[in-house]
Amino acid sequence: MFSPHKDFLAHTLANAGAEHSASHSILSAGTEVTFLDTGIIRFEPNTAATTSLVISCGVHGNETAPIEIVNKIISDLLDEEQKCTQRVLFIFGNPLAMVAGERFVDINMNRLFCGDWQHNDLTLPEVKRAAKLEAYVANFFAEEPVTVTQRLHCDCHTAIRESARQKFAVYPFVEGRELPQSQQDFLAQAQVNTVLLQRKPANTFSSFTSLKQQAESFTLELGKARPFGENNLREFTGIDNTLRKLIAGEPLPTCMEGAVEAFEVCHEVNRSSEAWQFFIADDVANFTEFKTGALIEQDGEREYRVGDAPEYIVFPNPKVPVGHRAGLMLKKVGL
Repeated sequence: MFSPHKDFLAHTLANAGAEHSASHSILSAGTEVTFLDTGIIRFEPNTAATTSLVISCGVHGNETAPIEIVNKIISDLLDEEQKCTQRVLFIFGNPLAMVAGERFVDINMNRLFCGDWQHNDLTLPEVKRAAKLEAYVANFFAEEPVTVTQRLHCDCHTAIRESARQKFAVYPFVEGRELPQSQQDFLAQAQVNTVLLQRKPANTFSSFTSLKQQAESFTLELGKARPFGENNLREFTGIDNTLRKLIAGEPLPTCMEGAVEAFEVCHEVNRSSEAWQFFIADDVANFTEFKTGALIEQDGEREYRVGDAPEYIVFPNPKVPVGHRAGLMLKKVGL
């Protein structure tokens, strides 16, 4: 299927900027495999599937560990060493950035979804790719059989910055929605024991599938970004095994109370002017705790200090342009 390349990843890297005509094959167990496009492949079992599962990675090209894990799952499915009873769409999001070994080439793809690609330069490859990914995912869900009762999306990433909590999930905001027990079970089984509950809409890939496709979705931050071949994949056995269970249709055990801790945003840090000051060191890890009264940012007479309970910072980046987000302050909440 990937000739002359050895596997799906090798084909994707060799054809990063190329179009690919869809091709089909049937495995001996009856699973239909459709190679839709460069970096996009679908598996349809010949049994009555109850789940439509999207597994994406490589939306940021230098976040390679999930790519390597997913590539092995795809190889095992094709070799029929991995059981497949559910519909699965695999996506390597940004092949050009994967080849470059960079987060992105021209524009951060994970800020282009929910239709935001329409408001950017449509000649840029990453803008065109975001539009195509939306279409492939929408078609995948639209074509599901009546037996399907749930839609899931795992968008797998690794972080540039170290984290006091090595693995964490971001749960996109949907009006009136709370994190169900089934998704807490998924996170606990995947050894992702921290979840950030978003409280406003966003334009990430997982937000698109949540808001526009009614899927239970996560952005999964699974560790540190490293080049291909430099990942210790033993650190990712939790997510690897759990994705395999979902694909096989195996039930996940109910997690113990408190197995997953939840946070929500209590303050958005924005670089408000050239005179703005940020009092967070460059090497501070995600989920670093700050005590009551700690000064976080200041711009003239405006300042932000930690409130009555400890707060935690994620995604600090003081080098953003004026008017852009420079970090998020979080507080713990109950589930």
